[in-house]
Amino acid sequence: MYFNNRRPATEPVYADTVIWQCSECNCWSRKEFVSDDNPKCPMCNSKMHEETKKIRIE
Repeated sequence: MYFNNRRPATEPVYADTVIWQCSECNCWSRKEFVSDDNPKCPMCNSKMHEETKKIRIE
């Protein structure tokens, strides 16, 4: 009876998003949140490069 109140499971929705990825560590940031044209990693100060990543949006 307790389990009858659950919502039906839905599939997560992912979207391709442009990000800045660090070349040295695992740090990344969405492009729309970075104001610099050639950003450096806030964690290790290395150069970052542009990539596309699938991010869950729902």
